[in-house]
Amino acid sequence: MELKLSQKDVAQKINEKPSVLQDYESGKAIPNPQILSKLERVLGVKLRGISDFSIDRPTSVLTSNLLGSDIGKKLEGSKKP
Repeated sequence: MELKLSQKDVAQKINEKPSVLQDYESGKAIPNPQILSKLERVLGVKLRGISDFSIDRPTSVLTSNLLGSDIGKKLEGSKKP
């Protein structure tokens, strides 16, 4: 919202279908690590933590269901893991 981008805008920037983002946000799909990387780059925030998500239940990458104190914070530089 801060970047004033719609799901469609973000999907275009990461070269994915808007339905992929809709499924992530609704919790219908487990986030793919490659897509998470693209989202982090485009949105400029960290979406993954030490305990990314429970494999037992899908979670939305854009909600607070993911664990980690730095989730959602702006990235500083382009550090690669």
